Amino acid sequence: MLTEELAVMRVDERSDIPVKSCRQAAPKVRILAAVPRSGSTLFMRIFQEAVECAVTSRLILMGNHGLRGNFRPDYTIFQNPEALAVYREAQARGKSILINKEELGHECWKGECDYEIFPDKSYIERTEPAFLFRDPLRVFDSWKAVGWTDIDSLLIAYRHLYHTWSACDHSAIAIPYEELINSPDKTLERLCHHWGIGFSYDLLTFQHPFGEFLFGSERERRIYSVDNPLGLFNTVQSNQTVNADIRSHGLLTIEEKDRIERNLGGIYMDTYGDRVKAVRGALLQKTHFGFDLDDTLHEFRKASGAASASIVEYLSEHNKITFEELKETYAGILAKTTSGAFAEGKTSEDYRRERFTALMQAYEIEAGNETLQHLLGLYKASLQTALTLKSGALELLSKFKGLDKKVILVTEGPEDAQKWTVEELGIADKVNVLITSNKFGRTKTEGLFGIVLTELGVEAKNFVFVGDNMARDIMPAVEAGIMTVHYCESENVRLELGGLRINSLWKLSELLTSSEDEI
Repeated sequence: MLTEELAVMRVDERSDIPVKSCRQAAPKVRILAAVPRSGSTLFMRIFQEAVECAVTSRLILMGNHGLRGNFRPDYTIFQNPEALAVYREAQARGKSILINKEELGHECWKGECDYEIFPDKSYIERTEPAFLFRDPLRVFDSWKAVGWTDIDSLLIAYRHLYHTWSACDHSAIAIPYEELINSPDKTLERLCHHWGIGFSYDLLTFQHPFGEFLFGSERERRIYSVDNPLGLFNTVQSNQTVNADIRSHGLLTIEEKDRIERNLGGIYMDTYGDRVKAVRGALLQKTHFGFDLDDTLHEFRKASGAASASIVEYLSEHNKITFEELKETYAGILAKTTSGAFAEGKTSEDYRRERFTALMQAYEIEAGNETLQHLLGLYKASLQTALTLKSGALELLSKFKGLDKKVILVTEGPEDAQKWTVEELGIADKVNVLITSNKFGRTKTEGLFGIVLTELGVEAKNFVFVGDNMARDIMPAVEAGIMTVHYCESENVRLELGGLRINSLWKLSELLTSSEDEI
């Protein structure tokens, strides 16, 4: 091990790069471990701003790249760090800490997904590692965006990373990536304290050009500074601070979401520690759980879009009008006729008949009763075929009976249509009460939540509401004094009691479950 004594000039056997003699203290090594596409490069850029830090990447994963034979991790950074040019360069620059971003791979067949990052416990004690965990749904969504589609590799790598962290003692900490996004200063200050780095808000404003890192090889330098393969660094390179508004690509199927959440959901939540316990405690105190129906518990936009398309397609084929023209006109009619949130008390057939009539009249198509009845039947059949529960909805609703909680649906829509939808989705036996704007003549923004509390005889403090629409679900519920959970598939998870947000119903299910039972 290199000490604070004079370091003599030597040449790295692999790089042939001479390093000048210097009388500098030996840098401490710190490890940030993650699976790919978890935001670890953002942390590299953050600590690039720290005057006492040098930052490098993948010394263990890529140290033996290009050598013959199967993949073998390179543990030189632990066993003989002064043999590495990046370590000597960090020392020559007077850096007291060398941070190595270490990743597992994305191809399990190579053996890169479950190799031991710390084969000796002493390596953990010396490097005080931090383990970065990003929401696994967002990780695989990012994988798919760059063409990595092996879900098994994600499951293996993510679980291996978790168990590596779990086997560590107080020398290691877990950092949920979403905590950095939602509370960058507090999260970074926690990590700086763990690593013995001076925290400054300036670390969150990037002054150095992207890529001014130390590299273990020319190949690594080209990846970060020249090639940027698959656009891997586009986001972190284009932002000068932590950007909280990075939306999902929306590439995951329901089946992929289910599989990821079943296997990794509990693991991810466990990395939040006391924070998730606080949220769980607050939720379990509630006696009534309210849900919006459309686009919260089922894929309403997709189902209604398929049903509307069947109407437009039929009229297009029988009247020689382009599909796109009819579709655009019908979208305008929908916007006008649904603005009242179905509080007028009409049936679903009344509303649909009005819309279909308006569409045909716009093109002077005869709106006879026989044609309208055919369209009504076609719409309902298409809607029925397309109805699909959201990922995790059935599992979540099934949990409440065992918890002795009441499930209340509060929805804006025709009473008959919403009852029919609940029956067709197969969740009627899991719902205690259905309350609609149609029945009470009030929308959510006009006081429907107050009516809900009165009808149920429950205090707002005992009620929590889950919905996808900030303006029509969350804000009116908050105004009524109700705790809310914003369900938004495209955004990041936020485990804060004043603004709880989830991107899958599985996560709410996990929040109602003791993590020890799931892992």
